[in-house]
Amino acid sequence: MDITKENIVDYVKSRLDFFRTDGVVNISAVGEGNPEEDGDGFINYVFRISDGVHPLIVKQSRINSRAKGPYVLDINRFKLEYESMKLRSAIVPDLIPKVYDCDEENRVIIIEDVSHLNISRFQLLKGVTFPHLADHIARYMAATEFYTSEYYLPTKDYRDLAVHFMNSTMRDIMDNVMFLSKVVEEDTVARPLDPDFVRFSKRVVADPDVLIARQKLRHLFMTKGECLIHGDLHTSNIFAGQDETKVIDMEYTFCGPFSYDLGYFTANFIAQYAAACFRPFPSLEARDSYKAYCLSVIRDTYLKFCDYFIEYWREDAKDVYKNIKGLEEDFRLTTLREFIGFAASPMLGRTCGAIPYPDFDSIDDYVQRHNAKCLGIIIDRQMLLKWESYESIDELIRDILTIEEIYCRNIKNIDK
Repeated sequence: MDITKENIVDYVKSRLDFFRTDGVVNISAVGEGNPEEDGDGFINYVFRISDGVHPLIVKQSRINSRAKGPYVLDINRFKLEYESMKLRSAIVPDLIPKVYDCDEENRVIIIEDVSHLNISRFQLLKGVTFPHLADHIARYMAATEFYTSEYYLPTKDYRDLAVHFMNSTMRDIMDNVMFLSKVVEEDTVARPLDPDFVRFSKRVVADPDVLIARQKLRHLFMTKGECLIHGDLHTSNIFAGQDETKVIDMEYTFCGPFSYDLGYFTANFIAQYAAACFRPFPSLEARDSYKAYCLSVIRDTYLKFCDYFIEYWREDAKDVYKNIKGLEEDFRLTTLREFIGFAASPMLGRTCGAIPYPDFDSIDDYVQRHNAKCLGIIIDRQMLLKWESYESIDELIRDILTIEEIYCRNIKNIDK
């Protein structure tokens, strides 16, 4: 059956005996509201339903996505999402919504609705900051990745996990969109693109050195299966408050590099930083404070991720991996370099490609929007050219600040 607003009450009651129907039941379909409330997903049919006590999300996988696209979707993605959420709930229960039910016949999962929090992307676009976000996401990634890796699991269990979560159809989207994307001629939200911007972005995307870097990163992404990753960890899939964080939308889950989720999460804050250089703020001080926050999230998430991961390693790694001189330092450096590359390639693809990117699309002013996107593209290019040679996270921060300073100085000279 297809879940609809008309049949959802009877359906939920048939699946969850604690759900009450003797009072007012509130129902809405995700996609009817604005992106700030519903996010910017395009694939599944998702409903919110609440009896006043139990706020729920009912999510159904169908062959066709909610928004038209070129991909044929795996209808069994719902089961892998359910299983991955259950697994991660056992590792970091405070960072995952409660998981209630999986209906295999109708390809439906029912989980806790955490919309008492806010989708972090759209709050960030308002200049709202979350003091614990870097720590929470670093701990989420480090814990779920370490405890699904061969550093911890018996080798056979690790290999069985990798096979079970192969998720070939869904990961094919990421294999291509994040590393092989091309420049589109039209704005993703139906606004004109400046021809000079199109030519500029095409030159960067077609730069031989950029192409080589993205192909190397794609190969790394496709062949380095170290742990169970989220696969789509951007700020629209993170609900946040001032003291609480929940990670959602795990249907892309599969085994990949330790560094990938960290890179994709970081890409959003590099885009937020580039956008913040040009979108309106109440004051110069507010702009500077927000930009500093973005840089601190980039820096702190990497450092805390490594610290948490090595803490779990020292406590629970198999004996064969313990007390090996230089191994921890190698993990930090390898993670640094890979996550910088994995941040740059998806960000470049989304900035120049067909998928809407709210971090930039939210800027109404034509010139400032293009300035923000150009700055982001130049930062991406620098990261792609250098990803294999970075020595510290502070070197990346310096590159971002230097590129911003040069870019802004040049556009001021043009204005004169």
